[in-house]
Amino acid sequence: MRERRVWAGLVVLGSMAVLAACGGGGGTGPIGGTPQRVELLVGVSGSGSVRSQPAGIDCGSACRASFDAGSSVTLTTTPAVGQVFTGWDGACAGTASTCTLAMNAARTTTARFQAAPPAGGWGDLVRLAGSGAADPVVAIDAAGRATAVWRRLEPGTAQYHLWGSRSLGGSAWSTPERLEINPGNVSELRLAVDRSSGRGMLVWIQAGATVDLHARPLDPSSGWGTAARAETGAGMVGVSSVGVDASGNAVAVWSQIGPGPRFSIYANRYSAAGGWGSAALIETNEVTGSVDGDPIVAVTPAGDAVAVWKRSNGISADLWTNRYAGGNWGTATQLVADAGTAQSIGRHDLAADARGNALLVWGQLDIGGGVANDAIWFKRYAGGGWSSSAARVAPAVPNTQGTISTPLLRVNAAGAAAVAWVGFDTSLSAATAAADGSFGSPATLRPAGSRAWTAPPALGIDDTGGAIAAWGDPDSLDLVASRLVPGSGWTAAAAVEAYADLAFGPALAMNESGNAVLAWSQLFPASGSEIVVRRYASGR
Repeated sequence: MRERRVWAGLVVLGSMAVLAACGGGGGTGPIGGTPQRVELLVGVSGSGSVRSQPAGIDCGSACRASFDAGSSVTLTTTPAVGQVFTGWDGACAGTASTCTLAMNAARTTTARFQAAPPAGGWGDLVRLAGSGAADPVVAIDAAGRATAVWRRLEPGTAQYHLWGSRSLGGSAWSTPERLEINPGNVSELRLAVDRSSGRGMLVWIQAGATVDLHARPLDPSSGWGTAARAETGAGMVGVSSVGVDASGNAVAVWSQIGPGPRFSIYANRYSAAGGWGSAALIETNEVTGSVDGDPIVAVTPAGDAVAVWKRSNGISADLWTNRYAGGNWGTATQLVADAGTAQSIGRHDLAADARGNALLVWGQLDIGGGVANDAIWFKRYAGGGWSSSAARVAPAVPNTQGTISTPLLRVNAAGAAAVAWVGFDTSLSAATAAADGSFGSPATLRPAGSRAWTAPPALGIDDTGGAIAAWGDPDSLDLVASRLVPGSGWTAAAAVEAYADLAFGPALAMNESGNAVLAWSQLFPASGSEIVVRRYASGR
């Protein structure tokens, strides 16, 4: 009788021994000593390749190979040109460019690649428009779609007309096109674009037989919509402002003569589904000799709006406000009172964040004891109402010239703010504040110089609180810029163009990712004033 014993998978039959499978994922192979094989399947998302060691996997889309059970396989990724490896799915995990797998069972994994973010810094200079072009305004949305519009003097005429160009997602700028066909001179260009959706509205004043407010909507996919008048009043339009919500609905406010021989404040709302409604007065001041002007409106992503304007009687100038909510305007109220001969309130700026809150800044000159002090002040709007108190953006500066600094304000979606202003000594300063917080110490971006400014600076802010300021330098005549790097401060101002002649009138827009578009008027000896644009890539 034969003896049968089993020792750890070795079956002994008399003097003959054979191997038997041990069970589990990593056992020995079948009789004869051939190892068991298990399959590895690798997929690729995006553009790149994956190779294995030992050899077997070498693909740029999807491939499979079998390896000895219980062995180790190392996968190595190689991005295609212009791509980066972003991570693994499946059996491999993490973002390391290599992954080692224990092949004790069949495995499946995917390597993910995507387009590399653009390198940080300024891109190419692009000359968009020929002779006679000036006064650009720009916008950029979260997807990087940029828009520039400007005025251009039509050859052989004394009339400026409206032109524009777009650059979608960093692509080349489109051939400039005229955006209106009306007779009369174009001025006061205002462009608002919701940064999340890319929907926008452009308004401008056209002075023909009458002086009217015109508008044209912008869709991020189909481009410019139909131009239309935003008001139908008989009186001359003065200064205007526009804001747009995430759905493409817009609110425009403007000053206009009437009723009576004075400027009043009007508003109208544009519905993306139905067009412009009927213009309405949003204040009822009909005092002879009193003027309401310089309106600014801020629109929240949900479609509510707040407007602020200046009311002047020749002696003092107060700031007034009204709110649009629930489909209606409220009652105009005084927001900042002017103390008369001891005080002068200058220009103001207004912006809203994605939460529905807003920030107002203004220049103010206070006189006391024979000394005039110039300062930028601010006030916050939250929960449908304005704070009762105001505070300075920066300490007051003794002012011997009697001029009042004009602030420029930008607010990001979270409510962080950046303010820049030119002092009476021609210096340029800037200060920033976290959401709902006070402003920090101001930084001097440009010291006092010998020449007066010909145009205000331009400013943008991103979601980290980083910012860019750009300006036509009065002394060098170059267009220069400085960046605020969170935690490091403002960089030294440096020229962003190398043309020989005057650069002036910059416009800047910045999205939450820190990508920006800058446009300005550039003088060329052979062609006169042209529009030049340049993109900034944050590298994020």
